[in-house]
Amino acid sequence: MYNVRPATVEDVDPIYSLIYASICELCKEHYSQEKLDSFIHTLPGKVLYYKWLTDRILIVCCNGKDIIGFGQFDPAESFVDALYIHPEYTRKGVGTKILHYLEGVAGSLKKTDIKINAAVNATTFYEKCGFVQQGTFFITCKDHTKFETIQFSKQLNK
Repeated sequence: MYNVRPATVEDVDPIYSLIYASICELCKEHYSQEKLDSFIHTLPGKVLYYKWLTDRILIVCCNGKDIIGFGQFDPAESFVDALYIHPEYTRKGVGTKILHYLEGVAGSLKKTDIKINAAVNATTFYEKCGFVQQGTFFITCKDHTKFETIQFSKQLNK
């Protein structure tokens, strides 16, 4: 059984490794290696994750002691900043568990909707979870490469 819990300072290094593994493995069929490299080099540094532990909601999903999923929610924007799953745990309910947890947090904060910009490879997942596509959004990487994502939103039950 998977356990979802708030992230801690000790989780930052494993989270960072998980994000890298997730991007490299799960996105490789949908983006060129050049775009993936540009995106990875644009990711926030670990120092920012330490800061976000205090002003955003960071959670991890664990299988025993191993972190197999990560989610990050910005309550000010009602925005899921990140949702990453270890490649060995895709299609095993980890992403759904994290997303439901974050939706519950948003609901408890009286948010009426939740938004996310998702990688192209995750489109089907978000649609199955009740999200509606709002359009295409391009992240501008540090080297000015445009990284395509899909904007989604979902109305939350009151």
